[in-house]
Amino acid sequence: MILRSVLGSALLAALLFGAGANEQAGKMKPMFQSVDPSKATLVGSGEDKEYCAVCGMNLVKFYKTNHVWNGKQVASLHCLYELTEGKIPSDAQVVDTKNLNLIDANNAFYVVGSKIGGTMTRNSKYAFSTEADAKEFQAENGGEIMSFAKAYEIAGQDFEGDNKMIKAKREGGVYAHGKEFYETNCAKTEAKNFKAISELKAHLKKTCDAKGANKAPDYDKHIQAAALYLWDAPANLGTSDQASKSKQKMQKSERIVVPKGARCPVCGMLVGKNPNWATMIKTDKEEFYFDGVKDMMKYYFEKGGQFEQIYVSDYYKLTKIDAKSAFYVSGSNVFGPMGNELIPFASEEDAKTFARDHGGKKIVKFDEITALMLEGLM
Repeated sequence: MILRSVLGSALLAALLFGAGANEQAGKMKPMFQSVDPSKATLVGSGEDKEYCAVCGMNLVKFYKTNHVWNGKQVASLHCLYELTEGKIPSDAQVVDTKNLNLIDANNAFYVVGSKIGGTMTRNSKYAFSTEADAKEFQAENGGEIMSFAKAYEIAGQDFEGDNKMIKAKREGGVYAHGKEFYETNCAKTEAKNFKAISELKAHLKKTCDAKGANKAPDYDKHIQAAALYLWDAPANLGTSDQASKSKQKMQKSERIVVPKGARCPVCGMLVGKNPNWATMIKTDKEEFYFDGVKDMMKYYFEKGGQFEQIYVSDYYKLTKIDAKSAFYVSGSNVFGPMGNELIPFASEEDAKTFARDHGGKKIVKFDEITALMLEGLM
């Protein structure tokens, strides 16, 4: 049985992973997973039917990765794996990414590892009713086409690593924000009175609405953070709101912040579209941003390798780390915005875990990366 403390949340996908990835020109774009509520099929009938039974995510917001099993609707394959405790179900349904219908998962064609952001995972998984639709999506976004059984197996391989990333992000500010919002805007609530986080979140929505909190921007994110705070019951959040805010500020400063409009000098892509993959080289006069280690290293070699301040984003924690002290996994089944990538980690232990889970062929240090190795990734 997976511990409740590692369950995911809607905020994790929206607030933790992807909020920045969908910002452009200072304006939030709808996530790829989101659909108009009128186009979503929700199988539940209770007050909590709009929320994932496992993580609390808003099902419409993450609709294109929804799965259904045993009368319960969940936001992702990651959540389905959690719900079924790692035992592949024979009668699951999944949303057809193109047509938005619920289809038999066993007959679906999954595209795994595309450049489109995933839900509750860094290794995205989208399903289609026909192989032709899957190939069309693959041609534009990359990834590998496979069966439900194989995609479920990969979700299992991803599970531990994804939960590490999720946990780090929650502890990096989500819980503190949830605590503050709950104590300011919601009536006292006992999480133990609810069977699932979806029920808790539905209850919070009513009690917080009563206090006018629903007028706050991004209200669902606030409710999700509050639900997570109560459901996971984290310890050691700090002794004051000021401490929590200081911790959140510190955590945010540890990430690579991509300036609006910054383009990778190698491929020309807007780096802000994929901030979780961001890397950077800093000189006395300017900063260069890249959409992955591969392009950064290509630039590094082209310019003679004389740069001292080089940073990459830890794959699990998304924190800014010194590129020269990081560990890199090559040859894995996880793709970055530009395809095959060198996946960076602050610790060798995390690199080994990732390599084991994702078929990584080699773990190297910065000074072991060569131009020939980069050519093999092209």
